[in-house]
Amino acid sequence: MMRKLLLLSMLFLISVSAYCQEKKGIWFELDGVYWEKALKQTQSIAPEKARFGGGRFFAGIPLGKSWSLGLMGSHHSYYEPQETGYTNRSIYGPPAEDGNSYSIVGIARDPVLVGLQNELVGFGLFLQKSITLGERTSVNVNLFSMRERGANAKLEFYPDYSYLFWWPCLNCLSIVAGPFLIPVEEINWRTGLDISFSYALNNWVDVGLRANFLEFRKQIIQKEPMISNHMGQPNQFSVLGDVYAGDYFYFGSAVPREGIRISLTFKPF
Repeated sequence: MMRKLLLLSMLFLISVSAYCQEKKGIWFELDGVYWEKALKQTQSIAPEKARFGGGRFFAGIPLGKSWSLGLMGSHHSYYEPQETGYTNRSIYGPPAEDGNSYSIVGIARDPVLVGLQNELVGFGLFLQKSITLGERTSVNVNLFSMRERGANAKLEFYPDYSYLFWWPCLNCLSIVAGPFLIPVEEINWRTGLDISFSYALNNWVDVGLRANFLEFRKQIIQKEPMISNHMGQPNQFSVLGDVYAGDYFYFGSAVPREGIRISLTFKPF
């Protein structure tokens, strides 16, 4: 699929070059956003902040007075809390008469806070409609489609260690492990509508605000094979990670997740 996209992009760029040599109408746009939000947690060892940051690049050519067609690229990173997971813990009864074994009298479910962090690079196409409002103001509507991939994603697991604060072992509190990291790969297919409000500073630079008004996103989380410990037993967090792997579908505005972007448009020709 990526080879086909690259081939189509090369053909598109060749067409753009030929067009620009004749019309001199190519334009460029950069937009970016960054935000952090503190997370309220009940556990003492837990993720502290959700965050999202990144930028996008657009290169377009005019198709008439109000339409443009072009290529877009993106790079962003994020940390996003996931639904709370649970692990099972055996509850042991008093020792047997021989003193060498313990019987299991029950199973407890312990909550585990989970977060996903990743850095994604994307590439796609867009079609833009520009609507003039005044002498210097306009509204731009982008229909876009793109693919994003991040191979260094990590699921973070934060077990609940609150019981250790009642344990008569002060040194235990200094060696608590966490978070536990499980590597995954993330691929996103995104199609949607961006809407921006632009103000022309001069004939060749516009400044604006952009928001992802509506989007369909298919998110694919691929997890590596199950990880085992030194005794060959399955890692409980690797097993829990299987719950978060798979395909996810989202439809709606991406503003709650990505925020409002600040954009700069350059029209050198």
